[in-house]
Amino acid sequence: MDLQKFVTDVLEGIGGIVDPVEYALCHVLIPEEYSHYFQNRTEFDLSFDYEVAQENPQSEFITFGSYTLEQLLTIVNREAVSTNRFAEVERLSLANPLKKLQEAYPEYKKITILEEARVLGCWAVFQFRVTFVTDEKDEKTDQIWVNLLTGEVSDTMKQEQNRIFYHDQPVYPYPIPGEINIDEAFKTAFQYIRNETERENKRRTQEAPMQKDLDRIESYYRELLAENNKKAKRKGLSLEKKNEISDRSRAIELEKDKQLQEMIQKYNGKVEITLDHGLLYFIPLLQYNIKIQHHLEDEERTVYYNPILKNME
Repeated sequence: MDLQKFVTDVLEGIGGIVDPVEYALCHVLIPEEYSHYFQNRTEFDLSFDYEVAQENPQSEFITFGSYTLEQLLTIVNREAVSTNRFAEVERLSLANPLKKLQEAYPEYKKITILEEARVLGCWAVFQFRVTFVTDEKDEKTDQIWVNLLTGEVSDTMKQEQNRIFYHDQPVYPYPIPGEINIDEAFKTAFQYIRNETERENKRRTQEAPMQKDLDRIESYYRELLAENNKKAKRKGLSLEKKNEISDRSRAIELEKDKQLQEMIQKYNGKVEITLDHGLLYFIPLLQYNIKIQHHLEDEERTVYYNPILKNME
C-alpha cells in the first residue's frame, strides 16, 4: 500500500491541501472543521521516509500506528468521502485451504473442495445517528456493516475496518457472486440498530430513582385531593360550590397524570434514529464450493475466505 498516496487522497478528499516540498516530505493544510482530529492544528508537515523524517524533525513520520494516520483512518470511517470503496489486499491465496476449512468446521466428518474461485465480496455500511431525548439530548453515531452475500450483520468487519486500505476505482476484475439487495440490507441494518438502541435505552433507564419520583408525585396529588375532598364535606355548601370543588378534583387528577407521564418520559426518553450516509466496500474473497459429509448424507455448500479477517465465512 502506498501510504503517501493514501494520505494525500484522504486529505484532498476532505478539502485539505497537500503541497509536496521534496521527496517524501509534504506541507499540509487542514480545513478548520477537521482540526479537532489533529490537536486543533490546521497546518503541519508530514514525512513518509525515515531518513527524511530524521532530517526534518518538525515533521511527523507517517507509518502504521502513527497518530496522523490513525486520525485519518478515523475520518474516512466516519465521513462519506466516497460512496464505493474498493479494497486492496496484499495476497489473496491460501497455502492449505483444506486445512483452513477443517479448522473452521471441525464438526464435519469430511470436507472436499470442489472448486476455488476469486470473487468480490460486498458490504453495505450504514452510518446512523442516534439521539436519546430526555430532559436533555444525547447523541452518538454508529456503523452497521451488512454482508450483501449473506444478508447478515457483520460486527467483525466493523471492528477490523481500519485494516482495510481502499481505492475509489475498481482494483480487481473479479465477479460478484449473485445479486446484491441494498433495500433488504438497509432494513436489516435499521432493525439491528433499533434493537441495539432499545436495549441501550433500557440500560439508561434508572428505574429506582424514577419510582421514587413517581411516588413523590402520587403522594403530593393525593394530599391535594384529600384536602379538596375535605372541603366537599362541609355543611351548607351551595350546588355551585360543590360543582366547583368537583371540577377542582378532576383538574388535580388530570394534572397528576400529566406530571406522571412527563416524569416517565424524562427517565425513559425518546429515541430518534437517522441515516447519515452509506458506503459500499468491495473486497476480494476466495470462494470455495465444498462437499461436506455428516452422518450418512453429503451436502454441498459455498464458503468464503476473507483476507481482512483471515478466516472462513
